[in-house]
Amino acid sequence: MFLADPPRTQYDLIFTLVGVPVRVHPLFWLVGLVFGYGGVPPDKPALLVAWLAVFFVSILVHEMGHALTMRYYGWNPSVTLYAMGGFARYDGGFTANFSSYQRKGNREFAQLIISAAGPAAGFLVAGLTVLVARLLGGNVQFDVGLRSLVTWQITQIDDNLQFMMNCFLLVNIYWGLLNLLPVYPLDGGQISRELFTRYSVGDGIQRSLWLSIATGAGLAAYGLSHGAFYMGLLFAYLAFSSYQLLQSYTGGGFGGFGGRNPW
Repeated sequence: MFLADPPRTQYDLIFTLVGVPVRVHPLFWLVGLVFGYGGVPPDKPALLVAWLAVFFVSILVHEMGHALTMRYYGWNPSVTLYAMGGFARYDGGFTANFSSYQRKGNREFAQLIISAAGPAAGFLVAGLTVLVARLLGGNVQFDVGLRSLVTWQITQIDDNLQFMMNCFLLVNIYWGLLNLLPVYPLDGGQISRELFTRYSVGDGIQRSLWLSIATGAGLAAYGLSHGAFYMGLLFAYLAFSSYQLLQSYTGGGFGGFGGRNPW
């Protein structure tokens, strides 16, 4: 969800996955450890490593969902994992082997599909996690409610394996739901931008940014008033960032949406 490419360091992990260049900034690991530390029993430090592996795989799958969809449409994608998230982007060129971008009608909804592909990939991982749990003889029960949206319970499986499966569900379900909120630069914010610019010609971007500001501010107020301090700060920052983008756009110096490169 971060738009700025972080500075390169000598500690970056760099590799290629199915032809897509991937860079992992060291801050990604640090933030992952911070988020996982409070949920790991003190007498089982090895589970912190397991959490970090789940965090890495889940966020990578999310960004690869974006990247592979970009490649389907003919762009050359790359992925960067940074802090508590990351982004996929394309270089503006086209590959010789992927000509679907040229097919009639495919480009029209490309931005929407690319934005939705990340959360969809995460939901797929969550579904596979449930399938594996049940194949191993486990029982998985979900409960949907207004306050907590969705909760689950996994039983009849080894405790360590249950921990990892809970982590996979936690990251892939909630990260996907979070990213579908209409707050820029989350995936939902980019989807709402595409819909507004398609159906509200002339002021679509302004409308999408006002929705982003209102949603972000509302979630910030909710988080801060209910003890979710980090959630409140995150959405307060995103709401303020959207306000700055709106001011920049209406003032004529806007450049944040034009390339449509990062996801």
